[in-house]
Amino acid sequence: MPTHYKAHTFKESDTWETVDTYWSSPLSYWAMKSMRVEPAVRLRVVVLRREVSASDEGWINYGGLSAVFVQSVQARGRAGQKIRAIINDGTIDEDGEIRD
Repeated sequence: MPTHYKAHTFKESDTWETVDTYWSSPLSYWAMKSMRVEPAVRLRVVVLRREVSASDEGWINYGGLSAVFVQSVQARGRAGQKIRAIINDGTIDEDGEIRD
């Protein structure tokens, strides 16, 4: 399962900032991804300017049918705060374990 890492530094406090974007072909709409951030911050997935998923746990799953539009994974933190995003091809279950 491929894993990608991204670093992000927040420019402003208490505003949503895009950490990753994702688009999936209609022929592979079932593909799912997940993101875990360290340290944990609030995350959400936005499609067509609407929030479709949110998490306060420091991880979120995204992809699926709504990914035929561009999905933006956004995070909210303090100005100057640095986070590390770990992006996996697979979902994270309720126990925090990654599934294919």
